[in-house]
Amino acid sequence: MTDFISPVRCMVTIVDRGKGDRVVDLCRARHVAVQLVMLGHGTASAEVMDYLGLDEPEKDIVLSLVPGALVAPLLADLTLALGFSRPGKGIAFTVPLSGISAAANRQTDGGRVRAEINVEREVPPMTENNQLELIISVVEHGMADDVMAAAKTAGARGGTVARARGLSSEEAEKFLHITIQPEKDVVLILTAAAQKQSIMKAICNEAFARTGERGIAFSVPVSDVTGLDLARLAGQAE
Repeated sequence: MTDFISPVRCMVTIVDRGKGDRVVDLCRARHVAVQLVMLGHGTASAEVMDYLGLDEPEKDIVLSLVPGALVAPLLADLTLALGFSRPGKGIAFTVPLSGISAAANRQTDGGRVRAEINVEREVPPMTENNQLELIISVVEHGMADDVMAAAKTAGARGGTVARARGLSSEEAEKFLHITIQPEKDVVLILTAAAQKQSIMKAICNEAFARTGERGIAFSVPVSDVTGLDLARLAGQAE
């Protein structure tokens, strides 16, 4: 495990159900090998779906480990191929990594990728932005609505929910000698950095407190982003 700031970034792409395969194809075309596809659904209200990229409720969430040299061209590929420049087609953003395993580093070529970029092709400009945060809440299945309701009281406009399975042994229940791991909801909320604290406070005070702290929340900074109306998102924090 390396302990330096990795040149590799985690790219999160959220698209309508069924389009995740297209995202994977575009990543593979850029020789991005490490990917994970999850199923989710959007929670944004109808009036804000246009700029959050959540025009359909069922979502594919694709996580990719992308060498820094490929971030801009891959985001441009996604924007052009999937129409992210138009409202409601999806979003993609990257999260900086503070460390990476040796195996993952080898599979991403250690971040030293010989990117073949066609500079003559006109592509939409990518935004390098440190004014966005991704809030991640992990709660018991069925609590996602409570988390989003609390977040919206602090100005959050929507999010994406994915299903997961808990691995905490003390939470496992025994039934007929079979260990059953509890299902979890993972709630992803992309927000302006200035609003992060108030949203997380609302989630903790209004959602977690009522359930005996049966959930966790944390945030990570967001770097490059495409498919999002940053001006309107920033306006929600004013």
